[in-house]
Amino acid sequence: MLVVITYAMVAIVAALAFERFGLMSSGLAWVMGAVVFLIAGQAHAAAARAEERRATEKALHELRAANLSLLEELEAASARIEEVETQLAAQPVRAPSQITPATHTRSAAPARDEGPGDELLNEILQKLEMAGAGPAANMASSARVELIRDALDANRVDLYLQPVVGLPQRRTYFYEGFTRLRDAKGNVVTPAGFLKAAEEHGLIAEVDNLLLLRCVQIVRKLTKSDRRVGIFCNISVRSLTDEEFFPPFLDFLRRNSDLATSLIFEMPQAAFDGRSSVAARHMARLADYGFRFSIDQVSNLNLDLAELQRAGVRFAKVEGVRLIEMAGGHMPVAGREPGTIAPEDIASLFARYGVDIIAEKIETEAMVVEILDLDIAYGQGHLFGAPRPVREDVLADTGSESRRAG
Repeated sequence: MLVVITYAMVAIVAALAFERFGLMSSGLAWVMGAVVFLIAGQAHAAAARAEERRATEKALHELRAANLSLLEELEAASARIEEVETQLAAQPVRAPSQITPATHTRSAAPARDEGPGDELLNEILQKLEMAGAGPAANMASSARVELIRDALDANRVDLYLQPVVGLPQRRTYFYEGFTRLRDAKGNVVTPAGFLKAAEEHGLIAEVDNLLLLRCVQIVRKLTKSDRRVGIFCNISVRSLTDEEFFPPFLDFLRRNSDLATSLIFEMPQAAFDGRSSVAARHMARLADYGFRFSIDQVSNLNLDLAELQRAGVRFAKVEGVRLIEMAGGHMPVAGREPGTIAPEDIASLFARYGVDIIAEKIETEAMVVEILDLDIAYGQGHLFGAPRPVREDVLADTGSESRRAG
């Protein structure tokens, strides 16, 4: 508006000048003023288009650079995988009697920043199991259980947060909370290194409970400055069916029901689909208090949206690359035949049932462009921020909390 008003003022001044100095008649002077206004407007539009072209060319250049960088990273990752495969091939398979928990602890020294129980150790253990080393596998499991118990007893359980942003503005609306354990030497153990053992040996409820307590604490801190920020808190279906764990867990949430809009419980799609009637009933009780659910690791979009709505599921996380593939029209979506719904309408179809799609594992700007074409509201991935540990001083009083929510 300011630009238009400025050009209009210039045109009026020009017309008055033509008339005042007698260069032309009054009517012709105002016609010339209008011509000046049009010429100025066209010049401004041409300059704006030129600037827009330069911005587009710069964006394309950045995308090309990002693609080249990604290719280099993929090549480096491929080289590392080949190196690991070579190491595994050269790794001697010991007899069961030669392998002890201490052996596994030593072999778990992190070659990278992922800690024991991950990557190379897992692959070696898989090779041992395939080779029929049953006792060795049992010893490895025992060592992991001991590590979990020791970390729980010593309160070496950390909360990591990763942002979930709104698209395209990239404002942080949520965080996802991840559990990390530390061994006695301070090495970080990711979920891949302890979740399965924790579930198999009845320790997952304690892990979930500590994660819940810390999520509640950080939610209270975050909502002091922004009530719209929420946290996705992972929970095991086994915890929902644990009759010793769930009653105090439910009572704790009932007493903190003011956090219902900020705390979202998350589980894999496979776990949700395979949940028992007890787990479904307990989820319904949480939903009665206003708590919402999210499913991640979604492998297909052919979901029963009415069932998700009834169960209180309000978010579905799909890996970005897979989401783009599934939206290509070759797979059924929410009971619709392939190709019967436009890719850009999938998100609005889910939204009609109260479910927002979150594109996760977004790593490149090029993927963001494709996700935006699908009209997806939220994104998560290392491009927007990697999981970061919450500082000890922020959670300083968490250690004094009871391990059980009750």
